[in-house]
Amino acid sequence: MIEIRNLTFQPLAFQLAGDAGGIHLNSRELKTIDDSQLSDEIRTAAERRFVSIARISERTQPDPRVEMATDEHSSEAAIGDESQAKPRKRRQA
Repeated sequence: MIEIRNLTFQPLAFQLAGDAGGIHLNSRELKTIDDSQLSDEIRTAAERRFVSIARISERTQPDPRVEMATDEHSSEAAIGDESQAKPRKRRQA
């Protein structure tokens, strides 16, 4: 199986190899097709960086373009949280 991801901000349509018909990818959409359906048109689009092609069995690393849901700021104090805020010193006039 092969994953095809549209890297553009516009929809793309490709013919599949053989008599399989075609595939339509919306903006930034990801679809999976069989290895035998990969056509020369899709390979050419990948060379021109319109789409990315990845074999599912070879993908071991997460896609770097997908944001991971991590709570990296959970240990920081909130802006309105005054329990850890230092008292301000007033200027002497």
